[in-house]
Amino acid sequence: MDIDKNSSGQQTEEADFSELTEELTEKSKQKKFFPIIAMGGSAGSFHAFEAFFRHTPKDTGFAFVIIMHLDPEQNIGLSELIQKSASIPVVEAEDGLKLIPDHIYVIPPARDMGIHNGHLLLFNESRSKGAHMCIDYFLQSLAEDQWNYAVGIVFSGMGADGETGLRMIKEKLGMAMVQLPETAEYSSMPEAAIKTGMIDYILPPEEMPGKLIQYLNHPALKTVGTDELLKERNNHTHLNKILMMLRSHTGHDFTLYKKNTITRRVERRIAFHQLPDYINYVNFLRENPQEIEILFKELLIGVTKFFRDTPAFEQLKEYLYARLIKKSPDESIRIWIAGCSTGEEAYSVAIFVMEFLSAMKSRPQPKVQIFATDLDPNAIDHARAGFYFSNISSEISAEHLDKYFIKKNNGYVVKKEVRELIVFAQHNLIKDAPFTRLDLLCCRNVMIYLTADLQKKLMPIFHYSLNIGGILFLGPAESVGIFNDAFNVLDSKWRLYERKDGVSVAGKMIDFPFNITNQSDKNMKGLQEKPVAKSLLAERFHKVLLEAYTPSSLLVDDKGEILYINGKVDKYLKFPSGEASMNIHKVVVEELRYALGNAIHQSVLEKAKVEYTGLKINFNGISQLVDFSVDRLDDTQLQNLFVVVFIDRGPVKKKPGAIGKRNTIQGAAVEGLEKELTYTKQQLHTTIEQMETSLEELKSTNEELQSTNEELQSTNEEALTTKEEMQSLNEELMTINLQYQNKAEELTRMNNDMKNLLDNTDIGTIFLDNNLNILRFTPQVNKLFNVINSDVGRSITHIASNFDYPSIETAILEVIEKLNGKELEVKTKTNDWYNLRIMPYRTMDNFISGAVLTFTKITPVKALERKFSSLLSYIQATVDHLHHAAIILDKDGKVMVVNSFFLQMFQMRESEIKEQFFMEIVHNRWNTDKLDALFLTEEKHPKLYLQHDFPGLGMKKLMIHVEYVPEAKQEEYTVSIVNFIEKESE
Repeated sequence: MDIDKNSSGQQTEEADFSELTEELTEKSKQKKFFPIIAMGGSAGSFHAFEAFFRHTPKDTGFAFVIIMHLDPEQNIGLSELIQKSASIPVVEAEDGLKLIPDHIYVIPPARDMGIHNGHLLLFNESRSKGAHMCIDYFLQSLAEDQWNYAVGIVFSGMGADGETGLRMIKEKLGMAMVQLPETAEYSSMPEAAIKTGMIDYILPPEEMPGKLIQYLNHPALKTVGTDELLKERNNHTHLNKILMMLRSHTGHDFTLYKKNTITRRVERRIAFHQLPDYINYVNFLRENPQEIEILFKELLIGVTKFFRDTPAFEQLKEYLYARLIKKSPDESIRIWIAGCSTGEEAYSVAIFVMEFLSAMKSRPQPKVQIFATDLDPNAIDHARAGFYFSNISSEISAEHLDKYFIKKNNGYVVKKEVRELIVFAQHNLIKDAPFTRLDLLCCRNVMIYLTADLQKKLMPIFHYSLNIGGILFLGPAESVGIFNDAFNVLDSKWRLYERKDGVSVAGKMIDFPFNITNQSDKNMKGLQEKPVAKSLLAERFHKVLLEAYTPSSLLVDDKGEILYINGKVDKYLKFPSGEASMNIHKVVVEELRYALGNAIHQSVLEKAKVEYTGLKINFNGISQLVDFSVDRLDDTQLQNLFVVVFIDRGPVKKKPGAIGKRNTIQGAAVEGLEKELTYTKQQLHTTIEQMETSLEELKSTNEELQSTNEELQSTNEEALTTKEEMQSLNEELMTINLQYQNKAEELTRMNNDMKNLLDNTDIGTIFLDNNLNILRFTPQVNKLFNVINSDVGRSITHIASNFDYPSIETAILEVIEKLNGKELEVKTKTNDWYNLRIMPYRTMDNFISGAVLTFTKITPVKALERKFSSLLSYIQATVDHLHHAAIILDKDGKVMVVNSFFLQMFQMRESEIKEQFFMEIVHNRWNTDKLDALFLTEEKHPKLYLQHDFPGLGMKKLMIHVEYVPEAKQEEYTVSIVNFIEKESE
């Protein structure tokens, strides 16, 4: 890529060279720094730490800091345990401790830890906004303190702690590494970090030390000396090649981005691939187009958080509400979040707007349009999804989480009503048209990556986009620069500005879309393409009028900055030597300075024309009279600007005659002193007004300080209360943990008991879900179904059975639907009989979650049943052969067999007496208790003569005798035979 040899090209070359020199100076200052490796982990990470330090040499030159979730009640002595596997000293961190290389520092239990200027700082554990995120806290602190010398590693753990911290480290040009989830005991934290898309290496713990040493010791990341200046200079040419390939591949031009930022990102990629220099990286890019995409994402890394810089958002809320409440209901609320990254800032502003609308329910609701844009399409997709990990609970209050988010899996999703307020779109600030008529424009931490020239071009665009009185919200390290006249400062600390009424310098400097070519060439092109005026006569006439017939005049703003000069003003303006200034208060001649200053101030206050006459000035040794006026312009395009018109009255005229000469001189002196006194009084009056205004501001500031002090005292009390609550909560958690351990042990025992019970009973059992898929089965089921262990999860209808019952699926579904159990007897193909019982599967909270099938073998029972049926048939045939009425009773007195003579004699049906208690028939149907004695006697063969009037049968005379089988009643008889023989007399 050729370098232009013209003067403008040389200036550009010198500017680039100067920038490289500054970078070298900055790098030389960083020699005192050394890499600091922050290692965060939670549950199950101890073994990963051991594996890491077993493979770490003792002379790496790095400092290691371990941030682990530790239980304050269980002091496990983490330092001593890690020392067993480490070859370098391990110490527990102390407040104010300075880090030194080749040492390991461990966070104490129940503390938060930060770092400042290489010193560890300890704080009491805080959960003011939700879950305790000590890893995120330290990683963010490390990123701010060490920048590209910071390395963050996330190990095993539950939750998403560390995800935000790694993004902050990547934003500051650091390196991020994560444990391979497959090797982690708990993979939630590593997986959450990987989903950011910003992780450099994903490795098992034992491979991490080698990769760290290889990466951090690469020459591209080492400090450079002045002898390597030429190498840096040559790299500039190759950097241009890289920018060209980025523009060709992605369509985005990074020429106007700060070279230092781009260079650092490129050097990181060179170190990542272990390439020797820029030349090799250029070749690598040409051979691997996917690397261009990765570099593009690296350059677009923009990290944000919900309500980042909370005090700034509180100030924004105050000014935004004050502006929105003045809007009429038919005016829409328009907001633009430029450089929204993954959407946290856009949703933060949307929450403010939702709260404002909720407070204004009595008024008609205005239409809300929030535009959130970014250059990175992946970030926009993330923002559109509106899903964020659970660690945002440390950034958002519990009230906001509950009101505007829905908990889902291991994170939160923005509610639909908040999401619908925002339109997310890919947008390039440099070449895409801006959004206009805005009430609020947020562009935070974007311009810090852009060159000063591009910032100067962006600010007029922002000014144009805002409504009059609209709010501009910038990052803490950004400002409006030279465009102070275009904005009022609302809060200088948190960079809140308000667009001024009218048009200022910013309005004249809009240059869009931006052109990165040489400005002089652009101007020359404009001159060449400018069309010839149609009427040269009219143009010349206007020029003569302005130069010869209009008074000398100036166009100034309210601060006195000269924007335009008409006519000759050399009598009234005097430019001193030194730094050039175009402020009228500094360049106007001494005789007019106070009067002109008062006139401008008075015109600003009264918004009216102010005139001064008969002022004397000294021009080339001659006293001359001058009148001037200051008038505020009402033109739409020139609002808030003032025109200063000078009228030359010529030299001071001297009155003739020697007699009145002295009086004339004295009168002139007195008149001059009186005018000077008048000006002095006016100046004093103005000073007093300014002092009163300053005094009011000081009073207001004092009240704010007192309020802040009260808030700090309240915050301190809340912190003490929170500490006590946390101690109490920790005790409760310990108790709950103990209960969980006991429950886990109890559950293990119950599972073992259940397994042994199911395996050792001769009852086959199958557990099914609602879709008839097999969940579990006992070994006995193998005799009934052709099922193996791998069939778990398959439908039972797909498994071949060994018995003939085709409608088993229908029976199971009927049980699940009607919740009524079923019992069936089924026969296998090997002639074995089973009792099949189908019951609904009920959970502990009484929900139906499938069915349970139990198979009990009843083959012996069926055999006995057949024998018993045969025996009953034989007894029935034997009793039927008797020539008198007879019945056979079982041990309980139920009728087992009855013959036909009995049925004819007593006119009964077999169904009326069989399986009935005989004595109930005697008592209830025959209405007699005379047979009671027959069954209560101890005789072996009791007999009874009965003469009784049977209802519906008449008088009968019967000889009744009982035979027991076996013969003696005392021998636990099985059955008894009762014979009824009709006789005339006993």
